[in-house]
Amino acid sequence: MYLGKLIGSAVVASALMFSAANAEEWRLGHVLPPSHPTNIALEAAAAEILAQTDGRIDIKVFPAGQIGGAKEVLTGMTVGTHQMAFDGAGILSQWNARAGVFEAPFLAADFAHLDRMTASPAGQEIFDELLNDHGYRVLDVWYYGTRHLTNNRGPVNSVADMAGLKVRVPEVALSLAFAKALGASPTPMAFSELYLGLQTGVVDGQENPLPTIDAAKFYEVQDHLALTGHLVQFVAPIVSEAAWSAASEADRAVVLDVFSSVGDAYNQSIVDVEAGLVAALEAAGMQVTRPDRAEMAASMAPLYAEFDSVWGAGTYDAMAAVE
Repeated sequence: MYLGKLIGSAVVASALMFSAANAEEWRLGHVLPPSHPTNIALEAAAAEILAQTDGRIDIKVFPAGQIGGAKEVLTGMTVGTHQMAFDGAGILSQWNARAGVFEAPFLAADFAHLDRMTASPAGQEIFDELLNDHGYRVLDVWYYGTRHLTNNRGPVNSVADMAGLKVRVPEVALSLAFAKALGASPTPMAFSELYLGLQTGVVDGQENPLPTIDAAKFYEVQDHLALTGHLVQFVAPIVSEAAWSAASEADRAVVLDVFSSVGDAYNQSIVDVEAGLVAALEAAGMQVTRPDRAEMAASMAPLYAEFDSVWGAGTYDAMAAVE
């Protein structure tokens, strides 16, 4: 029996050595903190892929910009220093301007709707362009969150309530145009400075997903929460085509299956968290309003016309046609 154990141990050790010798290490970099739910989900997916491929695909997850910012990671994927990224349409639009359409305000009603857009022929065409032109293969789309508005000036129930409101937005052309289309006064500001900016009145308000509003404790310095739902965002696990091509067909199938199953569970967890946060933020003292999204969406017509040439003629219309 002892000999049998030795033989069994030797076989296992030999298999592990063989797997290690034939392992493909994929370095996945992203900017979210280690404690963020997306990072936890990515690490779970990496562990499951390692197990199911017998160690042949070893995804090393590096959160918090440890191996570079979003642009550095995606650039590294083209030269082989990185194999995977985890980011959204905003950063991808720097390589393919058409990808920016996925972040058009009031385009998607919810994540399920956005998911259908990415899966549509027009959406897949954009992903195909990222693959063919840059070697970026989008493996799945995960739910990042839906952005809403907070402010200190007063309740927002309509577009009229937005007039002159000083709203902090990221320094992104689309975000600036969005605030202007609503009649607000967009004020670019680093996120790290936002809490103080809200506290001191440098800006009246800001817009972010509910988990971010809660985590940043904006309820301490903001009185009003308007559930505008103006932007539904996805984040995506992305692999370089060079790394993907080096893996076997069977192992690629495992990667796709695991990211899909882990992503589904993660997506539902974010939906559940957001549902509970409305009541939690209300309990923390915020007054909650539910503006007419249709009225606000109608005010976006000049924005859509302005960005039509950026996204490509007909791109927005094709996405808007997805039900």
